[in-house]
Amino acid sequence: MQVPCPPPLTSVPNWPNRETDAHKGNFGKVLLVGASRGMAGSIALSSIAALTTGSGLVSTAIPDRCLETVAGFHPGIMTIPVQETPDGCFGEEASLDWESYDCVGCGPGMRTGKGAAGLVERLLRCTDKPRVFDADAINLLAKHRWLDDPALPRDQESLVLTPHPGELSRLTGVSPKDRDGQIEAAKRLSERHGLTMIVKGGPTCVVSAETYVNTTGNPGMATAGSGDVLTGIVTSLLGQGLTPFDAATLGVFLHGLAGDFAAEQRSQPAVTCLEIIAYLPNAIKAIAQSHRLS
Repeated sequence: MQVPCPPPLTSVPNWPNRETDAHKGNFGKVLLVGASRGMAGSIALSSIAALTTGSGLVSTAIPDRCLETVAGFHPGIMTIPVQETPDGCFGEEASLDWESYDCVGCGPGMRTGKGAAGLVERLLRCTDKPRVFDADAINLLAKHRWLDDPALPRDQESLVLTPHPGELSRLTGVSPKDRDGQIEAAKRLSERHGLTMIVKGGPTCVVSAETYVNTTGNPGMATAGSGDVLTGIVTSLLGQGLTPFDAATLGVFLHGLAGDFAAEQRSQPAVTCLEIIAYLPNAIKAIAQSHRLS
């Protein structure tokens, strides 16, 4: 296999260390929350990506009728059925206990009904829990303006948001055509709440107390499910003990490098979310090897 030459790794965190006597509990117990009828694949992709990135245990909370679909994607995913509506979305009585998890990733495929809104709002207030919000979790933040709520705990340092330009526009009011304006708006949100934001695009930026501009990735990664994979990667790294900023920077670098491997072998037009996951091991190995040699 011809290996893409990774960009310099001086600004990318090292891979989480693994002791020889470790067990699966040492590598992070994470929960992914999402899915609805017709969109079960989104959270399945996040869950598989979390497993492939090194999480010791991955559970997925989904509307009851999505259980068999998600479980069928990978035998390593543990599923938690949640109360649902007749049309296969999270029900208003949906509830979850996320206290035992090292990180919770939320949003892919969950839609924006009342049940989903209740889960996202409660999770938003759990500031002691590392969390990743993507997709409909971000859309719900925008819809209900929770970040403007004076009663919201202001310290959101454990929260990572992963919006694409459309989601960021709904959250901030800044047009996707104004890339610089969106990054500035992301910086203001980060300063106000202490959160970390991954601003997807070309190039992807990580905004927190400092800003990181990613150097991996290619246009072939503009494909359905690519963002769901990134959600799983960042959730996994947070669950393994990295800080939000380090998990975000290493996560976007890893995601992009896997996409570069996939494009090298398959061509950019043929890259899908499944290829990105398939080349995560190659990308992880390349990053770890580069740090050993540096």
